[in-house]
Amino acid sequence: MILTKQHLQNNFAKARETNSPYVFVGIKAEGVSEVIVIPKKSFDAKEQFYMNAYSEDLTHVMNNNVMITGLSYGDADQIPNII
Repeated sequence: MILTKQHLQNNFAKARETNSPYVFVGIKAEGVSEVIVIPKKSFDAKEQFYMNAYSEDLTHVMNNNVMITGLSYGDADQIPNII
């Protein structure tokens, strides 16, 4: 499945609805994979950042070698779901 901005927005919305402590964003950059952990207090700012910095298909607007490859929310036990 190809992720889109709608998936990103839905992920943040579900995290808020379920009072989740974290949103997880899987990133692939220059052949390296990483997971970014966003705490609840930063949901609004980071969602806006991703909406501005990534295209509709979640490729970075300034570097097409950087893309969001996974999304999740909840506790730390969700990290393996996006790696």
